[in-house]
Amino acid sequence: MVRAICAMNCRRIIEEKKRSPTEHALIAPRLPMQFHTLHKSALSLCAAGVALHLYTAFFKAEGGTGAAAFLIGLFLWSCTPYAIAAVLAWSRWAAWGLGAAAACLAADVFVHYTVFVAPKGSTAALGLLFMPLWNLVAIGPAGASLFWLAHRIFARRRGVEAD
Repeated sequence: MVRAICAMNCRRIIEEKKRSPTEHALIAPRLPMQFHTLHKSALSLCAAGVALHLYTAFFKAEGGTGAAAFLIGLFLWSCTPYAIAAVLAWSRWAAWGLGAAAACLAADVFVHYTVFVAPKGSTAALGLLFMPLWNLVAIGPAGASLFWLAHRIFARRRGVEAD
């Protein structure tokens, strides 16, 4: 078994040496620097989203100790889209995670503004309950798809194949 694996690796190395440096650049799935930047950016946006919801649930909300269980549940429910985006960012689909995190954060900042800064009515706070559902079902997937498409188009222009 070990001998077969070594033989496969040797064949792969020999095949790679036959290619020119330009061919290596064209076949590479992604540049290491590019993946690292996407990874860090996606996780930074996820951390910003979690910080926004932490601030909202524990500093802006009122209700005292009686509402602590509800606020913890609201915080966990609100962080679910960012957890999914972080999982995507840790995997090989960092572009998907970055797009989902950016779209969810933009939507959450808008809801935070409409609930706490410029509320239009008494039911404005319901946005805090339903926004995570919208982020999971529509906004996160749409942002991930759009960012992946843009990432793929720009990668093709550079001559590197994107995931």
